[in-house]
Amino acid sequence: MERSRNWKPRMNQARWVFIETFLALFVLVLPVSAEIIDRVVATVNDGTITSSDLKEAVDLFEHQMGQANQQAFSQQDRKGLERRVLEDLIDKTLIEDFAKKAGIEVTEEEIDRAIQEVLARAHISEAELREALKKDGLEYMEYRNQIRDQIIKAKMVQREIRARVNIKEEQIEEYYLDHPDEFRAEEGVVLLHILFPLPQSPPPELVASTFEEAERVREEILEGMPFADAASQYSKDATANRGGWLGFFRNGSLSPEMETGIENLDEGEISEPIRTPLGIHLLMIEERTTGDIRPLEKVQNSIREKLFEEAAERQFEDWRKELRKNAHIEVLL
Repeated sequence: MERSRNWKPRMNQARWVFIETFLALFVLVLPVSAEIIDRVVATVNDGTITSSDLKEAVDLFEHQMGQANQQAFSQQDRKGLERRVLEDLIDKTLIEDFAKKAGIEVTEEEIDRAIQEVLARAHISEAELREALKKDGLEYMEYRNQIRDQIIKAKMVQREIRARVNIKEEQIEEYYLDHPDEFRAEEGVVLLHILFPLPQSPPPELVASTFEEAERVREEILEGMPFADAASQYSKDATANRGGWLGFFRNGSLSPEMETGIENLDEGEISEPIRTPLGIHLLMIEERTTGDIRPLEKVQNSIREKLFEEAAERQFEDWRKELRKNAHIEVLL
């Protein structure tokens, strides 16, 4: 995508990068102190949260929210903040326990791939990301842990929540009619893709074999396999469960490799394999847009995804409350 001279606000807008709704999603790996004097402030099933865990979490939150060099909280404010952060640590413990029992794991490669996607979308280098994290008081490994927890949450939504959410066609139509200005398109493209990921600095033979795999899948699509089915079967990123749907990109906002790869394609056509820092892509243009309000059939996938995310978040909150209800929790703060 295009790189703005002020890319930091864009990073802040995509705040799964680090701080958006920080308290609601405050999930960091915090070491348990072994000191005997460390007081237990909460028990969660068979686990404990100590005063040092809580202090470290609160201190980090204050630093990231810009409080480190400002006037200290009053005693009452501090107590309120501690209780809020403690509640998030309790949720974190419950979710981690559930994920472990359910066999939900996240590999280092998945974390690397997610970070590479952040870098590609923000059009920044890893060094620039590390510098931005440093300014926000977040260590790189802590950031990786936050990414890990976000991936765990996504997997849990896929496993526990998706089956509970059913978006009906009339809901999509109603949203479209109630929000016409959201669908007045800039000039650009709506894309689907299939990703064949590559690690950083891959050996030439791996690059060659991955290109061959992409070519083979492309041939299957050209011979009649629906692109969405191919994406669901072969793509190795989070868009696979929605048929490879990437969404809308205004002209000039894609990476140079992608812009070049699709510049001569018409709607419904598929690109040759395209290499980016994430790996090898196959892209299909679902739609080329003008400045008019796009028809419903062109935006129904994006509406469905938006409505699903909103409903899934509500279901996740209900599930979280159910998890708490069935847990043994004792707060000793």
